[in-house]
Amino acid sequence: MALRLAALAGALLAGLITSVCVGDVFVAPEEALLLIAGGTTNLPAPGIADILTQIRLPRTLIATAVGAALAVSGYILQALSRNPLADPYLTGVSSGAGLAVAAAMIIGLDFSLMPASSFLGGLAAALLVAQMARRAGGLSVTRLILGGVAVSAVCGSLITLVITQSGGAPQAQGIIFWLAGGIAGRGWSDLSTLSLYTMGGIIATLLLSKQIRVLSLGDETARALGVEVSRLQWILLACAVLMCGAAVAASGLVAFVGLIAPNLARMLFIRDERVEIIASALLGAVLVTLSDLAARTLGQGQELPLGTLLSLLGGPFFLYLISTSKSEDA
Repeated sequence: MALRLAALAGALLAGLITSVCVGDVFVAPEEALLLIAGGTTNLPAPGIADILTQIRLPRTLIATAVGAALAVSGYILQALSRNPLADPYLTGVSSGAGLAVAAAMIIGLDFSLMPASSFLGGLAAALLVAQMARRAGGLSVTRLILGGVAVSAVCGSLITLVITQSGGAPQAQGIIFWLAGGIAGRGWSDLSTLSLYTMGGIIATLLLSKQIRVLSLGDETARALGVEVSRLQWILLACAVLMCGAAVAASGLVAFVGLIAPNLARMLFIRDERVEIIASALLGAVLVTLSDLAARTLGQGQELPLGTLLSLLGGPFFLYLISTSKSEDA
């Protein structure tokens, strides 16, 4: 188990170094590390020092944080619903955030306020779904799923309406580009807020790991063992929403990370919640970091949408999970 976790950490470190070094101008890993550490080095082109420290490095760290946040959010929602097909978008966070950003673009809100708009929109959607799922003994899983589908459908329709009524091609293109997902243009200021919510959410989830294990046995069993089920469900849902909302604010709509990473973590490790949470965060970070690297290097002169690349990976994985589930139920 320890070796597998070490291998995941090593894969993440390799992905971070590769992402920082690879681009229009390649920088040797030892030179990049020396520059980041504050040393002097012979760089291959003028201005590359600023590109490394002000563009590539913060972008890479943001991709890492986005992946970890979405992965642990997915783990929480799968634990709450006891459904391996759940992901952060189950709560309607992504659609609510997308609607808020689309509306903010239309009214001409300053771009620096877009992340805040995204976060508030996602939070409002998640709270609406949680309110619909509320019951006397806690949260109804069935209502949570159906509420998330309904809110996502309504917000998706409103986003389409906003785009068609935007009144100008540049505005519509800006909304569509953001909805496609991506980390281009993000910097150190975006990382500070994102990392705060991500680290806070992961630490809180780790502290609640024992209660999550008891909750997996069923609500009635958990209550019999002394767990306040309703309170625990609301705390876990709040952690998932905060992390996912912060991630969506930084990267736009990036799907399937919260589906892929937790399921892979459970495949690789035995039933140990703390290990699964850490592994989910590492796997999510690796997945988004490498996908963002591909998004900015594979396109010929134009960056590919991060959300589209991840959907190409997540779609087949989702179908695999469905087929596996059917075979197990037979």
